[in-house]
Amino acid sequence: MHALDVFPTYRKVGIGFELDEGASASKQSRDFEIITRRLYSRALRLLPRALRYAVNFIELTFVLFFLGFRARPVTVHCHDTLVLPAGWLLKIALGCRLIYDAHELESNKNGQSPLLSKGTLFLERFCWDKVDLLITVSDSIIDWYRSNVGAKEAILVLNSPVLEMRPTELDDESSERGYLRQRFGIPPDSLIFVYLGILGSGRGIEQCLEAFADDSLSAHVVFVGYGDLAARIGEFADQHGNIHLHPAVPHEQVIRTVKSADYGLCFVENVSLSDFYCLPNKLFEYAFAGLPVLASDFPEMKRVVQEYSLGICCSPDVESIRAAILSATDRPSSRLSADLSDLAWAGQAERLCTAYSALLRRP
Repeated sequence: MHALDVFPTYRKVGIGFELDEGASASKQSRDFEIITRRLYSRALRLLPRALRYAVNFIELTFVLFFLGFRARPVTVHCHDTLVLPAGWLLKIALGCRLIYDAHELESNKNGQSPLLSKGTLFLERFCWDKVDLLITVSDSIIDWYRSNVGAKEAILVLNSPVLEMRPTELDDESSERGYLRQRFGIPPDSLIFVYLGILGSGRGIEQCLEAFADDSLSAHVVFVGYGDLAARIGEFADQHGNIHLHPAVPHEQVIRTVKSADYGLCFVENVSLSDFYCLPNKLFEYAFAGLPVLASDFPEMKRVVQEYSLGICCSPDVESIRAAILSATDRPSSRLSADLSDLAWAGQAERLCTAYSALLRRP
C-alpha cells in the first residue's frame, strides 16, 4: 500500500535528482507526480572534491526550493539532511509543515568524512527550530537526536518491506523456494545463507567471505546486490564453490528472491553510531520472507531479533560469524513462525498517516 493514499484530496509530488548507483529500477505504480532533474554541477569533475560538493549542494538546494515553491505544498517531507535546507527555506517562504526524515543517524555514518559529519550536524542544528516532526528508524537514534540536537516531536517508522506479491505467489513454495538452489546448482542437503543489499564496506561482507571460505563448511552463501565489493566477491566465488554472486533485483522482487534461502545475513560493523543503532531494512525483508537471521549483536537489532525470535546474534568478526554458521547448520532448517504484524509496513504506514493528519490539522 502507499501510505498517503488515505489523503486522496491532496496532490502528492516527489522531487528528486537522477543518480547512477547501479540499482534496479522498481516497477511499482505510483499515484503521485514525480519531478526528476539532472544535477548539472556534477559535470564539474575538474574542481577539487570539497568545492565540487559545495557547488552540487548549492545547485540542489535552490533547484529544490524553486520547484517546491511552484508546487505550493502544505507539508514538505525531507528525506535526509542534504535536502533539509531546501525544506527550511520553503517553511520560511510558505509557512508549510516541515518533516525531517532521517533514514540514519546522519551526522555519524559509515564512509562519511569528519568534515562532512560536522557539516551535517551543523545543518541539522541550524534547521532544527523549523522542523515540525522528526521521523527515523530506531528508538536509539531518536534518543540521540533529542540529546544532541534538541527536543522534538518524533515518531519511529521501521524500514519494513511492502509486499507486492499476490497471496497465491506467497504460498507457492514449489516455485519460490528452489530458485537460488537451481540457479547456482546448490545441493539439496546444503543450507543457503543470503546477503541482501549494497555490496560495500562496513557491512560484514569481508568477514562473511572469510568465514565461508572454509572447506569444512557445507553451507553456501549468495550475495544479492551491487557495489564496490562485487569484484571481491567474484574473486572468492571463483575460488570457492560455496560462494555465489547474484545481481541486484527490484525492490518488489526482494522477498521472492531471498525466500529461496534458509538464513539471512544481517551483519553490520561498528564503524559509526548510525550502524551501531541501526535496524536495517534487510532484517525485515528476511523476516517477512520467513528466513531466520544471523545478525550483529548491536542494541536495536539484538532487541528485535530476541523479541520476535528471528534468529542468532553474534559479534561481526570472522570467528564469531563462522561459529554462528555452524550453530545454524546444527539446527533443523525451519521458517519463522512468530507473529510479525507489529513489524509490517501496514503498521508503519498507519503511524505515518496519523502523524500527517495531526500536522495537517494544525493552523
